[in-house]
Amino acid sequence: MGSKTDDETSSTTQKQVLALIGGFPTQDDFIPSVVLLFLFSFSLSPWIKRQYDPDTRTMMLGSATTLFTMGRILLYSFRQLEAHRHVPGEQTNVGMLIYEQMGLAAGYMGIMLDLIAFARAILVNATLEDPRRRSKDRPTLRGRFRWILWYPAFTFFIVSMLTSLCWAGLLQSIRYVFDSVALFTILCFAGGLVYLRPRLEFVDQSALGAIVKLSLNLAIIPIYRLSVLHHSAPSLTFAPIPPYPPGSLTATPAKVLFYIFHALPEVLAVYYIHCTNIRAKFNTGPYGDWSQDDARHGIPQLREDGVIVDGVGVPPVGQPQKPGLRWWLRFLLFFESKPSRNTERDEFDPDKESLLTLVPTRSITSVEADKAWW
Repeated sequence: MGSKTDDETSSTTQKQVLALIGGFPTQDDFIPSVVLLFLFSFSLSPWIKRQYDPDTRTMMLGSATTLFTMGRILLYSFRQLEAHRHVPGEQTNVGMLIYEQMGLAAGYMGIMLDLIAFARAILVNATLEDPRRRSKDRPTLRGRFRWILWYPAFTFFIVSMLTSLCWAGLLQSIRYVFDSVALFTILCFAGGLVYLRPRLEFVDQSALGAIVKLSLNLAIIPIYRLSVLHHSAPSLTFAPIPPYPPGSLTATPAKVLFYIFHALPEVLAVYYIHCTNIRAKFNTGPYGDWSQDDARHGIPQLREDGVIVDGVGVPPVGQPQKPGLRWWLRFLLFFESKPSRNTERDEFDPDKESLLTLVPTRSITSVEADKAWW
């Protein structure tokens, strides 16, 4: 009797499988899948338009996001088809379900690869020589940035591969590790950029802030996944019958959370990258900076003497802004003798000294000079 009970328990345990992120496709998924299919398809329109313009065309830069978008178009096409044909209790297409789960698990990591490439372009730009902004060539720091950013890129590539193996039937016992490593890497990447933003001279803070926001936006996905990975479903072979089991993530509230915290961050990231002139925003060429040296294919494109070819990687010089006066300087100037009201102006005498020539003003190009006075 006891052995029979043990056999039933073991058979029940064997039937438990990984919960499907987003649940089984039901009729509730038809409209959201069609909407997402339209959004991802429409996001390719500005990307195609940019490819026709030689000044905005990109080759390697942003290619992972484009491939991710095409994969999402295929994924939600399958999902809306399954939702349209859904009949509770009937046999499901297990291969299609596994494909969807593999795509959902590893897709956002491809976008992170593009964000790392954008960050590399920005950081390399800050190390270039440009007499107009009085910056010196810093090849050692440039090499460090390239090597440091190689590690998160390699991490996302390996984790995405292992995640695919997990849903192919392998390494199921450590599936939590993959999203945990991805989340940790995203937070370290964003935290490093936040640390460098006020400390690295000549860095484009606006572009760097955009990458930080996009990274934190994508960090929502692994957080959501870690919160639901502990669920399990009775079987992948047959569609569940209402009322759906709580662990199947097929109920309507669970699907709403999936579309908000998993699908929406992906849509926001894709539209930002596809609708933005990447070369102008991150000040780079069509290939970005993929080389480990400056001899070829890198952003600097330096000559042997360190002069930048065609100014690639150097921000355009804007009109210098007049430095403002400190409040205490304005207070002192208030008591300065008022000039005579003669109709004829006195000619400029460079030997005359005023309070403004004796007090240093804030530097607009160097942070070190700024700290030295204030």
